[in-house]
Amino acid sequence: MKKAIGSLLLFVILAAGAWSQQGAEALVLECTGFLRAFFKDRFDVRVAVVSLENRSELGDLAMQKLYQMLLSRLEAEKNIRLVDLLVDVSAGSGRFNLSQAHDLDFLLDLKLVQNKSKAGLGLTVFSRLQDRIVAVKYFEQAISRGEMDLLQAKHFAFSAMGFSKLLEFESKRDLMDIQSIAGDDGQTQYYFYYPDEIIIYTARETRLEKHSQFKLKQTRPFFPVLHPEGRLLLFRSDQGLVLTAGGNFSPGAQVLTLGDGQWQEAGKVDFVPLRFLTLNQQPYLVGARYEEGRNFFKDRIYFLPFSTPAGSDGLQHRRICPAMAIDISSASGQLQAVHVIDREYAYRLYSADFEEMKPLTEKKGASLAALNGEWLAMSDHSRTSDQLFFYDIRDGGLRPVYSGKVAGEVRFIAAGNWRDSRGFWAGVRQQEDGMERLLVQFWGKGDE
Repeated sequence: MKKAIGSLLLFVILAAGAWSQQGAEALVLECTGFLRAFFKDRFDVRVAVVSLENRSELGDLAMQKLYQMLLSRLEAEKNIRLVDLLVDVSAGSGRFNLSQAHDLDFLLDLKLVQNKSKAGLGLTVFSRLQDRIVAVKYFEQAISRGEMDLLQAKHFAFSAMGFSKLLEFESKRDLMDIQSIAGDDGQTQYYFYYPDEIIIYTARETRLEKHSQFKLKQTRPFFPVLHPEGRLLLFRSDQGLVLTAGGNFSPGAQVLTLGDGQWQEAGKVDFVPLRFLTLNQQPYLVGARYEEGRNFFKDRIYFLPFSTPAGSDGLQHRRICPAMAIDISSASGQLQAVHVIDREYAYRLYSADFEEMKPLTEKKGASLAALNGEWLAMSDHSRTSDQLFFYDIRDGGLRPVYSGKVAGEVRFIAAGNWRDSRGFWAGVRQQEDGMERLLVQFWGKGDE
């Protein structure tokens, strides 16, 4: 059995002095570069990590993050077919599903160790077909104290695996948002919002099955856009099930209600609703306006007392900064905070009283979404190798709990659920050889 497990030694060692800010990623990049060169003359190489051991002071979550960073980089290599066999990490060791090991070409083993002053990455590659070690390599890098804190960040409501990717499939291009709600039969329905239509799905085992669809009549004028962006909102009120849909290609948003199994237009509002909240016992639609034909929001949050048919009576607003992305965290229908990524791609936070707070002022991002008042997901600012960051926001701050690499560009993030798991949907745009496709991913806790 020992012969069937190769060695990929990952040495991550804490330093007493200052550290560079991207040490862990630099180690992973050097390792990936070596494997790229090693496998360059081979095609469709099947590779997997089959053993993971932690001998350092880092926790299981840090080990999991480094493992995922490496896998994300290797997944982008065209000639490597990476297989992720990891089941979970606990008590310093990884548990793997080795039933597929006989189908692999190369097996790898990860070990985390610690020393007083150096951070290093040692690599040994084992060939299953040749039944011998075929490569050994060692790298060194420094890791900053802040980066180590991020790697060590604990999760609070999620299992030792933290957020993980539970679902992935390809969708039509121009998908802008995903929302879900329980239907009259109690079964969850998933609404996929495109510029001119909404397609409704239901879950069938590990896949989505089309239930119905309907066309949208957009408010004129229509603004030409490079990439359509929009937000969908679903909620129940005294009038029953209500849907709002708006985007950057048309002013305002449509309001529709469900009656006799059909969605019927009930009015329009001249901003894009983000949340349905109760403030001082009055229900409100809360949202923002896109700059016409552009991919960012203007500098105001709007509050509209809700009634159907919809109108604009009583519209109020509060000022924020122009934003590439906005979402509102809430609990029990009450506004808690407004989360913003500004035009410089910096994260900014506003309290319920619209007092600006600035945690992680250096944090850059592109998309974000809040899951009630508990969790915030934010994407990196990258077009080819993106990243998702997950934060605990329950205490009003922004505490990092998990991160995961994404091959492609995250176009949108939406809070929701997949079957019984809470988490976040992500629309990921991938481009290769002049072709473009959109992948839909769901990241959540697998054991809820």
